[in-house]
Amino acid sequence: MKRVVLLGAGASKSYSASKTKEKMPVANDFFKTFNKLNISEDQWVLIGAIINYVGEFRNVDIEDFQNYNEDIENLHSEIQEKLYEILDQNKDSFLGDKGTTKKEYADNFTIYKAYFELVFLFVSVINEIQNGEISEAHINLARQLTKEDSIITFNWDTLMDRALDETTDWNPDNGYLIKPQYIYKDKWINPNEIPSKNYPYLLKLHGSSNWLTSHPIPKAGKLVPTQEQSIEDFCVYVNNERPYYCFKGRYSEGYDDYSYGYYPVNLPFEGKRPPEGKLLVRGSIKNPSMKEGTSSDKGLNSIPLIIPPVKNKKYDNFGNLFQTLWDKAEQELVEASEIYIIGYSFPKTDYRSTELFKKAFLKRTDMPKITIINPIPELIEERFKYDFGITNDKLTVIKDFFTKDTKINVAINDYHK
Repeated sequence: MKRVVLLGAGASKSYSASKTKEKMPVANDFFKTFNKLNISEDQWVLIGAIINYVGEFRNVDIEDFQNYNEDIENLHSEIQEKLYEILDQNKDSFLGDKGTTKKEYADNFTIYKAYFELVFLFVSVINEIQNGEISEAHINLARQLTKEDSIITFNWDTLMDRALDETTDWNPDNGYLIKPQYIYKDKWINPNEIPSKNYPYLLKLHGSSNWLTSHPIPKAGKLVPTQEQSIEDFCVYVNNERPYYCFKGRYSEGYDDYSYGYYPVNLPFEGKRPPEGKLLVRGSIKNPSMKEGTSSDKGLNSIPLIIPPVKNKKYDNFGNLFQTLWDKAEQELVEASEIYIIGYSFPKTDYRSTELFKKAFLKRTDMPKITIINPIPELIEERFKYDFGITNDKLTVIKDFFTKDTKINVAINDYHK
């Protein structure tokens, strides 16, 4: 029997063991959650361009930003749209040509910085909240899985990763299906080659807070990585005992496995070489009021490898990396005899997840058993009946939260609506 477990935001929202005492935010309470965390007062956590953007384009007073609570998906989507318009219009020089005014230069730079500040801020909030004891609900789920099963998730956090690592033979070297170039376990090491798979795959279709790539730069109308390696090459962070190298040595301590401070570890990759006859110079403005870093800045600056919560998701920015994951997810849905939907509501902006299920079900000769576990399951139930064609005899709805007592190995008639 092959089972697929699909995890959505509701599965992460259940986590209550964070050292911050906060729970994972959803899109419309992200900034409210951020302002409750200690990182909101940390000068290393960069939000200047975000504040400048909402001040310039949303007429938000700087002094009111601590009360700002825009839906992060709407804000990030808007900034991304403007960013790609600038990229398309200024293919020779991102900031603009000779006819560009000083204000246009400044606005372009603000949009570029705000986009990436939101990526770092988004992942930083996740890292802060997932930093704590291993999730009991995810531990319980991991213990019920076999090597025949798989987990598909649209979440960026590492709650499931850590639970699998703790309770099964799963490992970050091979357990994501796609193999990273290096793993960070107090130093960069090569991933292990494991001949047999004795664990479920964890397919993270929007990336992960502990996946790292090089910081992109605008070039010829595109965002390109600063690494010499392929755009599909990435690294995975697991843990550290000693301070690691990072941007300006701004290392933060006090994080459990699979979590880190605002600045991730620098990569062991080579940076892109400058064109022949050119010299690459890196510099930055030193702020005398900014506290100094305590570690080295050796290596290539990194950024979390995620597909941000935006409406127009740019999967192809990473070559075929995400296509490989989505193709495998479709295959798993085709072959599964049972599918569990935990805490995922099929939001309208994630149209690709709907297409994923439609394509998989069209390839099947039979229909799998579907179990929906959600405190508000009605709309999801309708989606499976009317969009995916699942009949009542194949559909079980458990109107409940994801908890340490959630079971996925019950018979289909063990629950009633």
